[in-house]
Amino acid sequence: MRRAQAAIEYLMMLAVALMIVAIVIRYVRQAAEEAGRTINESSKTISEYLQKELSEVNNS
Repeated sequence: MRRAQAAIEYLMMLAVALMIVAIVIRYVRQAAEEAGRTINESSKTISEYLQKELSEVNNS
């Protein structure tokens, strides 16, 4: 009986650990996607600004 209880406890700890890992992976993935979107938007804004400034310099 003790071995069965120990095995069940081990399996429960393993299941909880796997759930925690899955939650962390999901959170990190969402954070990475958001960071990627922010970087893309910032790059686009900077590029547009630089093109505008360059065209103003060329027109002067």
